[in-house]
Amino acid sequence: MLIKIIENGLFGIITEKLSLTAESFWFWLLMALAVVLSMTAGYFLGSVNAAIIISTKKYKSDIRNHGSGNAGMTNMFRTFGKTGGLLTLFGDIAKTILPICFGYLFFGYAGAYISGLFVVMGHCFPIYYRFKGGKGVLAMFAMMLVCDPPVFLLILIIFAIIAIGTRLVSMASVMTAVFLPLFIDLWYTIMYGDGATAGFRMPIAFLITVVIVCRHIPNIKRIMNREEPRIKMPWEKKKDK
Repeated sequence: MLIKIIENGLFGIITEKLSLTAESFWFWLLMALAVVLSMTAGYFLGSVNAAIIISTKKYKSDIRNHGSGNAGMTNMFRTFGKTGGLLTLFGDIAKTILPICFGYLFFGYAGAYISGLFVVMGHCFPIYYRFKGGKGVLAMFAMMLVCDPPVFLLILIIFAIIAIGTRLVSMASVMTAVFLPLFIDLWYTIMYGDGATAGFRMPIAFLITVVIVCRHIPNIKRIMNREEPRIKMPWEKKKDK
C-alpha cells in the first residue's frame, strides 16, 4: 500500500479500485482534484515563513527590517545569530516536508513535485505576508531531500564548493538553482539511460530555477558591483580569535 501511495497516491489507488481509465470523466476529475490539493497544500503551508514568525515572536523585531530585508535563513543568521538561524532552518524544512508528504498522499511522485514547486512559490510570495517572503533556496533543498535524495546530495556539494570558494551565499544559491535541472537530467540518465524519463520533473525544476534566480537579482547586482557581503567560515572565526 505504501509503495502504491508513493507511486500514484490516493488518485492511483482509487482509479485502480474503480477501474477508471483515461476515457472516463471521473478519472480526469479525480486527477484535477489531486493536482489542486497538492498545489494548495504546497502554497498555503509554504507561505508560512519561519523567519518572520521567529523574529517577531522571539526577538520582537521583524527580520524584514534588518540586514538585506530578506525573510530567510541567511539574514536570520546574520541578524540574530546561530539560534535564530537554526530555528529558521528547522522551521522551513518542516514546512516544506509536510506539504510534500501530502502531495505524495494525493498524487504520488507527481503530487510531491507539484507540492514542492508551490512550497517554493509560497515561500517567495507568501499570501500571509503581502507576497513578500524569502528566496526559496532552503525550500528547494528540502524538496529535493524528500523527492530525489541523490539530486539533493549533488546540489548540496555544488552549494558547498561555491560557498566555500567565494564566501558568497547568494552566488552559491543562484548557481545551485541553475544546476538543479541539469542534475535531475543527469541522475535520471544514470538511472534509466535517458534524461527524458525525468518527465514532469524537468519543467518544475526549470520553474524553480527561474523563481530563485529572479529573487536573487538584487544580490546578483551587488555581486557585479562587488558590494555583496561575504561570510566567514567557522574555522576562519576561530583563527581571528
